[in-house]
Amino acid sequence: MIRFATAALALTGAAFAQAPSPEDQRAFLEKARAVALAYSNLLPDFVCTEVIERSSDEFGSMRFLDTLEVQLTYAQKKEDYKLILGGKVSNLPLESYWGALSFGEFGSTVRGIFEPQSRTEFRWEKAAETKKSRTYVYSYRVPRASSRFTLAHKLETERVAAIGLRGRLEIDAETGMVLRLTADADEIPADFPVLQSKRVIEYAFVDVGGRRYLLPARAETQMSTLSHRRSRANYVNYRNAVQFRAYRKFEVESTVNFGDDIK
Repeated sequence: MIRFATAALALTGAAFAQAPSPEDQRAFLEKARAVALAYSNLLPDFVCTEVIERSSDEFGSMRFLDTLEVQLTYAQKKEDYKLILGGKVSNLPLESYWGALSFGEFGSTVRGIFEPQSRTEFRWEKAAETKKSRTYVYSYRVPRASSRFTLAHKLETERVAAIGLRGRLEIDAETGMVLRLTADADEIPADFPVLQSKRVIEYAFVDVGGRRYLLPARAETQMSTLSHRRSRANYVNYRNAVQFRAYRKFEVESTVNFGDDIK
């Protein structure tokens, strides 16, 4: 784990809630950037179970559709998603399933925000304190022109569009690690069938092989797409509630084929 000591650690109560100077805000942000860019190098190879509860208003009001179970393998600094069917891990990738899906919870979203080439605009929001943590909150915006984030939509054919991203980062004041983030698609092309995409990711420390790592605990994705049903008015809303469970060390027993990098 990377830790950074800052002057803010010595502050308590009302003093912590006061905004640091602009120089301290920028310095802390650069320390958070260093942690984010080193994040994938800190993680061990592991396996976990991703449980996705999906809802949609495609057939009227918002209602539960189904639950997907996925074996997520993180090895060689890449993510591999395989559907669990009938209690057994299949060879079907998660993206082979219809409906709203999301990827990138294991560092690639945070890395894409902090990479210098993304030219992300950051703005100080506030200091926040709970029983468990003290955080500095920043809003951010990644312009589409310098972003590597994309949205994909597939019916008969697949369409992919480059997008910008905007949201908030809640960063631990002691470690510089992102504890929670929101990520809303920005500058979606006007002719693209996905009208809106919003995501929240929350991180927590979990044990993997006898050591504790900050890893995704839960996430939620909300998406609106143009309806392909004539009986529907304009668009359909989807909501995915995701939990990450049963983290364990990945033992190399066979070769994992990752294919192309997941974006």
